[in-house]
Amino acid sequence: MISTTPLLTGLAMAVLCIAWTSILLPMHRLPLAARVLVIFTITLLLMLPLAELPVWYYVRGVFGDSSVTALCFYTAIILQQNFSWPLFQKDELVLLRRLTLAAALLLYPFALGLTQFDSYRLGYSNLWLVVLILLITLFCWLQKYYFRALIMTAAVTACSLQLLESHNLWDYLLDPLFIIAVILTRPGPRHQWYVPG
Repeated sequence: MISTTPLLTGLAMAVLCIAWTSILLPMHRLPLAARVLVIFTITLLLMLPLAELPVWYYVRGVFGDSSVTALCFYTAIILQQNFSWPLFQKDELVLLRRLTLAAALLLYPFALGLTQFDSYRLGYSNLWLVVLILLITLFCWLQKYYFRALIMTAAVTACSLQLLESHNLWDYLLDPLFIIAVILTRPGPRHQWYVPG
């Protein structure tokens, strides 16, 4: 994630891998000690060197940097799935899914050249996009969707501090793997997450 700090980038890749392991495998069925061991093992494996580079470097090469929103979402999945610590409400996840899909529909078809309008350019210091995000964040806060408001604020703050290699706000809000994760995950009983089958 944070290109100037390799350790933080490695930890971001670990969060991504642990979250996807939690999404795809029934880790919540394991005892707590086994879940902690899996998380520790994944993190350790990603930090080990492979051909003079850490393994997380190759993971980043395949998936790219995660958006800040994605890292917050992945953290919530890890905490909910493995430690029964709910950060999202069920209806908050529905809102997150709708906002993410709407943003993806606004960004990707236009950015890929389907029309003359390039929505990706809006991410470069566009006041209207920031105002729209501020309004959505205020709405989330008033609806007591505090975690959703927090992750949107974190994305805008990280963009203003230029913590990623990109200077485009869209890259702090969305990435393709995050969109897939939002579509696939649903809260199950007792705050566990699962992929509907």
